[in-house]
Amino acid sequence: MTTPPYIFSKAIQLTVYIDNRKGTLAKLAQFLGRHGVNIYGLTLADTEGHGYVRLIVDDTEKARQLVEDSGELIGARDVLLVQIENEPGHLGRLLAALAARNVNLDYGYSSGGPGDGKGLVLVPSDMGKALETLEELNA
Repeated sequence: MTTPPYIFSKAIQLTVYIDNRKGTLAKLAQFLGRHGVNIYGLTLADTEGHGYVRLIVDDTEKARQLVEDSGELIGARDVLLVQIENEPGHLGRLLAALAARNVNLDYGYSSGGPGDGKGLVLVPSDMGKALETLEELNA
């Protein structure tokens, strides 16, 4: 049996609004770590004086409650986690298939290095259609 080209699942991404100061992200990561929450992925954005960190964690509800209880502003959003081969053309095929189904991406981010699989976090305009598209690509 061969491995499907796309391994995917729906997840929840947390967005924590933080001050744009040295050490703020370190404190958040240490705080979650002390409470046994593992961070799988993150992305940062900044504005004048503050910013936000988007997190994928192993225990979303625990992390959300911890951050809320600490007084920080936090939000949650459904995202699509996709693992694909890290080779030319794979990402283009996925994005073209989504576009053909009229699925827009609000935003996304990825990671992966030479020899690794590529991990994508995508926020599609229509989660249902995005999941159907991936299922069809794997058929």
